[in-house]
Amino acid sequence: MALFRFFSKLDAVLTKVEEVVIYFLLATMLMVVFLGVFNRTLIQLPMPWLEELARYLMIWAAFIGASLGVKRAVHISVDALIMLLPLAAQRLMNFVAYMASCILCAWLFYIGFEFVGRVLNTGQVSPAMRIPMYTAYAAIPCGFLLMSIRFFLKCVFFFEKDNSLTSNEVMAKDVDKLVLGGKE
Repeated sequence: MALFRFFSKLDAVLTKVEEVVIYFLLATMLMVVFLGVFNRTLIQLPMPWLEELARYLMIWAAFIGASLGVKRAVHISVDALIMLLPLAAQRLMNFVAYMASCILCAWLFYIGFEFVGRVLNTGQVSPAMRIPMYTAYAAIPCGFLLMSIRFFLKCVFFFEKDNSLTSNEVMAKDVDKLVLGGKE
């Protein structure tokens, strides 16, 4: 049980950090885009770096948000055939999907990490801001590392009571929380 508590704590800390980082990135992106529109319409000073900065902030927010999407089970899945299976088979298929997703994300982390290393060696910089391009591309391995951790945690929590629910059961619990206001 100590292991479950450790992983629960890790999950809670990871969730909080991801939420804060995403809020900061999206708020900063909103201000940058607003400044760009304001500049284009009224001030008309040349600020070509605004659009580039907004793009990089969006990329980082998307990859970190994908990890949070894994935690909250909001990614698109096709489960029409799985829903025809008995409940035990559905749960087994969920576990297999979590394992396969963990392995795939870990592999994509490795590929992304190698890619960022190659970009780092080229010394390539962004066109407008002149920052090293590996800072933008680093969102790829970072996002896939976070997603692989999330899928690993889903595999671990799968064996804990009430955490091996199927995707429809998770959605039903979420709808109940929204409708009932957190009362179960």
